[in-house]
Amino acid sequence: MERRSYALRLAYDGGRFRGFQRQPGLPTVQQALEEALERLGVRAQLHVAARTDAGVHALAQVVSFSARAALDPVALRGGLNEGLPEGILVLDAARVGPSFHARGSAIARTYVYLVGAPPPVGLRPYAWTLPDARAFPDLAEVPPLDAAAMREALGHAVGEHDFVGFARPGEQRGTVRTLLRAEVIEAGWAPLVAVVLEGKGFLRAMVRNLVGTAVAAGLGRAPPDVIRTLLATRGRYRGVRAPGWGLTLAAVRYPDGTWPSRAAPPDPAAPR
Repeated sequence: MERRSYALRLAYDGGRFRGFQRQPGLPTVQQALEEALERLGVRAQLHVAARTDAGVHALAQVVSFSARAALDPVALRGGLNEGLPEGILVLDAARVGPSFHARGSAIARTYVYLVGAPPPVGLRPYAWTLPDARAFPDLAEVPPLDAAAMREALGHAVGEHDFVGFARPGEQRGTVRTLLRAEVIEAGWAPLVAVVLEGKGFLRAMVRNLVGTAVAAGLGRAPPDVIRTLLATRGRYRGVRAPGWGLTLAAVRYPDGTWPSRAAPPDPAAPR
């Protein structure tokens, strides 16, 4: 029997889960989604655009799967949202082509990291709060972040590089990645900055290590050329890793026309 392909776009509060990927005995986004699908009669292997770590949030995570059932995308979205736990929302559901793969078809991912000194109260679950005794134990008071130094530091990471020194040790092969964009955006109404990183793909811990380096540069604890030096020497990053809860997967980009409207395409197997 023909299998049909579907895709979901999700938002979730990472603080409620121990990451996307299933872990025995721990609440994860994958487990919650698989259980909600099973309640709708769908058992499927899920493919995800980005395996977010514990605490990391998402505004536009993408998951794909195949099933024999002919599912109505609008009903699928509604049924999942009725069965999912607090903290996860299916924003969109669609029939997609048989070659669509949430991870393999993506051409870019965008992450946003918030850092505040301190951030506004309402943003604290979604931002790195400075001062942070764990990261900078000798820093009792935080000077204003030097956004120019942060931009300079991250600017050295833009382009194609071997990011082995910024990856979680021993977990990846093929550590060359292309960073398409790195921005540091300052809020005028609070001591808050947003680090925006867009790339074709990221290694485990790469974004958080780059942000940790940029913040160290912004606080004057590291020279702005530290990223350039580590990339040139393939040296291991041994500085501060930014905590997961400040990071949000903001967008996943696919080739034009890959993601259709919510209306399913004609089913060639359906009676006419």
